Amino acid sequence: MLPPYTKPHLSFTDQLALLMARGLVVTDQAKAVLHLERIGYGRLTPYWQPFQQLVPDPNNATRTIRTEQFQAGAEFRHAVDLYLFDKQLRLLFLDAVERVEVALRVDLAHALGKRDPFAHRSPAFLDAHRANQVQRGGGTRHADWLTNADRALARSKEDWVKEFHATYSPPVPIWMAVEAWDFGTLSWLLEIAHPNDRAAIAKRYSLLPNTLVSWIKTLAFVRNTSAHHSRLWNAGIVNQPLVPKPFEAPSLVHIGSDLERRTRVYGAAAVASYFVRRINPGSSWPARMKAHWHAFPGMPFAGPVQGGFLPGWEAEAIWN
Repeated sequence: MLPPYTKPHLSFTDQLALLMARGLVVTDQAKAVLHLERIGYGRLTPYWQPFQQLVPDPNNATRTIRTEQFQAGAEFRHAVDLYLFDKQLRLLFLDAVERVEVALRVDLAHALGKRDPFAHRSPAFLDAHRANQVQRGGGTRHADWLTNADRALARSKEDWVKEFHATYSPPVPIWMAVEAWDFGTLSWLLEIAHPNDRAAIAKRYSLLPNTLVSWIKTLAFVRNTSAHHSRLWNAGIVNQPLVPKPFEAPSLVHIGSDLERRTRVYGAAAVASYFVRRINPGSSWPARMKAHWHAFPGMPFAGPVQGGFLPGWEAEAIWN
């Protein structure tokens, strides 16, 4: 049986004293206390973890364990710098994902709407094999998706939703319903869309259907991470982007050359850059993302490589 949590509540001053006792250098204590008051110990913790000491795992000689003690030279201000860098990184990603999300809404509404105004509500107009797969809870993929989609519509406070229900009986046609769905709901629908529709949408981006679905799921993961203000700069990407075939997207084939590129945020950034360039060729977004990583704050124990931005990344065609 695991022991109960017994650590006491600490004032902001005591929190800082604890960090200093563990070896974290604090050059301006008053300013550090203000950061703890405004940002919070818990939110800053992931940003000073790269500064902590690693020791061999006594139960596994091939692994290490992070301790609470800091490496010599670790500074509190560098954790704050990482936090601020990550905040701007999330905002950059949200800017790109918004463009992709709007485009995907149009793509799905146009493709499925040609089949039927309510094509999203029936597996007959979708990929029957995928839509009818039984999920862990007993429902089908489509039934579970439709439940979430309808909930999103019911929660919407948009005037057009009220006007529709005051004028027409449900259901709402797909070209209207898409406006109430978030990026995750859209990505799920893309995955179960009719194979011909999925292929037609993928062709717009010069991608194979499976590549498109994979990349959209990658951006959906990053979008959720960013929207919840979670650490992103060196976080593991759960929905890793599929490496494209050379004839699809030659500028992104390089993400398959090193696992760090795909398992960290670099792969997602490259995917976002690809979509933004296709949707808005004149966008400055790729240049802004490139400049952001070039401005990575100088410090020991942390750098762009931990985000998958390996040496020479800026020379890749996707950034130029």
